[in-house]
Amino acid sequence: MKSISRRQSLTTASAGTLAATAAFAKPARAMLVVLAMVMAAVMIPNPSFAQQKKLVLWTHWEQNPDFNKWYEAKGKEFAKKTGYEVEVVTIPYQGYEAKYLAAFMAKSSAPDMFMGMTHQWCGQYDFCDKMPADLAKAYDENLPKYMVEVGKWKGARYGIPIEHGNFQQMYINVDMFKKAGLNPDDPPKTMDKWLADMKKLTIADPKGGEPTQVGFAIRSKGHPVGITDKFLPFAHAWGARMLSPELDKATGYANSPQMVAALTFFGDLVNKDKVASLAFGNPEDAFGQKRAAVIFRESWFFGWLKKNAPDVNFKVVALPCEKACPGAGALFPWTDLVYKNSPNKQVAWEFMRFISNPKDDMEHHQSQGILPVWTANLDTPYVKSRPDYQSTKDMLAQPVPPTYFHPKSNELATAFGEAVVGVLFGKGQPKPLLDEAAAKMDRILKD
Repeated sequence: MKSISRRQSLTTASAGTLAATAAFAKPARAMLVVLAMVMAAVMIPNPSFAQQKKLVLWTHWEQNPDFNKWYEAKGKEFAKKTGYEVEVVTIPYQGYEAKYLAAFMAKSSAPDMFMGMTHQWCGQYDFCDKMPADLAKAYDENLPKYMVEVGKWKGARYGIPIEHGNFQQMYINVDMFKKAGLNPDDPPKTMDKWLADMKKLTIADPKGGEPTQVGFAIRSKGHPVGITDKFLPFAHAWGARMLSPELDKATGYANSPQMVAALTFFGDLVNKDKVASLAFGNPEDAFGQKRAAVIFRESWFFGWLKKNAPDVNFKVVALPCEKACPGAGALFPWTDLVYKNSPNKQVAWEFMRFISNPKDDMEHHQSQGILPVWTANLDTPYVKSRPDYQSTKDMLAQPVPPTYFHPKSNELATAFGEAVVGVLFGKGQPKPLLDEAAAKMDRILKD
């Protein structure tokens, strides 16, 4: 049916009024004409009313498209009850913070809901709406114990944690292990043994160039925050920590002897031992293309492999230990949040409430091959059948590693990550680069 504009409607109604005036001598007929014209004008659809109302959700989880699409699919069900659909906008991870910040400050161009870290967007900034008490209670009662604080700032819940198993584990290529004479059922449990195995898994170039195959797929490119995140299991294995327990000091921690030893080991993987290569690019692709035998990654990587590298025969095991075990830690406690200045924030919370149940939690995460977050789903057939079921339990059994949920965590991790990048690319030695990073981090903490 063709839509007619409001201007056309008013013109039509005016014409009807003139016709009625001309027929004033016949009042009954004139009245009928006027009524007919008015009814026609009212019944003609206005395009603005025909448009579907929508909630807008921003995410930067570009590596998990099926997880993102699920919000829109569920939004169609939600629209039958409320009239509001959900539109998902994927913001490229590189530079997402600047785009988020500009939109939140402008208000008019901001999303209703967004994926982010609570301590950053609700702590460093004040862009989050506090979760309704009944929904907060439901999550506090249904999340695994180690996840209860994720999504909270100063004791109040703002965000919904979106991923269980959001900590690195060791993915190993079973066939490459066997070909190198290693037993994939007896993976290395110490860093010394791990390094020895990485050497056996690396195939050097006889001409002295880059190896044709490496033991370890290392993260060396991209934002320094991500590089910091991938290095931290090594730091924690050496008993180091990036900040003081009170998160108010970097010097003496970010540049401690333990941190220097950990970064020396990490840099040597590339520059001395040659079991990792900066030329291999994206570590996920290197593992998926069978050019690297081992990668440290989170639970979402299982789903990525199933979709992007289904022919890779792999296992998932706990990370190796050194002076300590790395434990189940993460620099990125991702959550779903509601923008406090959204004119639709009440409807946004209704949508969050609509999808907050074990059934939808399972469906949503299974769509992308990610671990669900509701405790009721952690022993379901889907979770038990995953290759990371036992390794997740093993990682959670290790001592809890340091966390760095500071409002300026991204700025701090950027400063620290620059030191890691410097070592990997041979721009300096670990100690002076870490000293420089620690001083910069202390300035960030004081600002």
